[in-house]
Amino acid sequence: MHLLMLIGTFFWASNIIAGKVVLRSMPPMALAQARVTGAALVFLTLFALWRGRPPLRMSIRDLGYLALTALFGITLNQIFFIGGIGRTSAAHAGLIVALGPVMVLILSSAMRLEALTLLKSAGAAISLGGVAVLSTGKPSPGSDATISGDVIMLLGTAVFAYYTILLKKVANRYDAVTLNAIIFVLGATMMLPVSARTLFAVNWTALPADAWWCIAFIVTCGSVLAYLIYAFALTELTASRVAAFNYLQPVIAAGLGLWLLAEGITGRALAGGALILLGVYLAEREGKVQEA
Repeated sequence: MHLLMLIGTFFWASNIIAGKVVLRSMPPMALAQARVTGAALVFLTLFALWRGRPPLRMSIRDLGYLALTALFGITLNQIFFIGGIGRTSAAHAGLIVALGPVMVLILSSAMRLEALTLLKSAGAAISLGGVAVLSTGKPSPGSDATISGDVIMLLGTAVFAYYTILLKKVANRYDAVTLNAIIFVLGATMMLPVSARTLFAVNWTALPADAWWCIAFIVTCGSVLAYLIYAFALTELTASRVAAFNYLQPVIAAGLGLWLLAEGITGRALAGGALILLGVYLAEREGKVQEA
């Protein structure tokens, strides 16, 4: 199971690199729509072929709730995520995505779902301070990191954190394939009015081979397999053990960016990254102690 989570974490980190490659050939909104639509079609196929799946029972109220969940977890998250990676470096993107647990903590506290203790508050403050350090320095040679890109990525992490909170309320009502099929279909449908013009303006036949390979990777590995692995891991491992893999994602993303995209890493980026990961560790530490 730990090996599966490592593979899933590698897929998510590699998504950043694959996305940056595809964005050389098409606009962000077109890629965002292609990703969620492709994943939706794969999940629908799995749903249709699964003969022994549990029967689907859903009220209008349930459908409305899942639509809200899809809006944040798929539509808005992918608009911000794809838009952000086109304006920042792989290392910055990986570190900001790793802020997820802290963003969940902040939103849960604001919604009065979780108490904000001194240690958790310190962790959140240190992590956000790390983002400030990360984003305000001069980019390294070969890096396309910008403050606007980091802010967009931060917005993507925030909406995904809200999606995580919403998902917790319905995660036990549906199996992973059914839940992901519904959410991806709804998310892709809601994104279409925003992306349609850009999507149909792309000359798909002129895309280079590396863009097509990267799109295929983003859909199959970075979306379908990664989401299924994550859902399965949560049923076999403790939440804190699964969350621990967040620390590996920025390391993998930065390493791949350095290797495949020739992105440099500055001392400020290392300092900001260390603060972000320290803050995430402190924010999660109490939960780990209680769970143990």
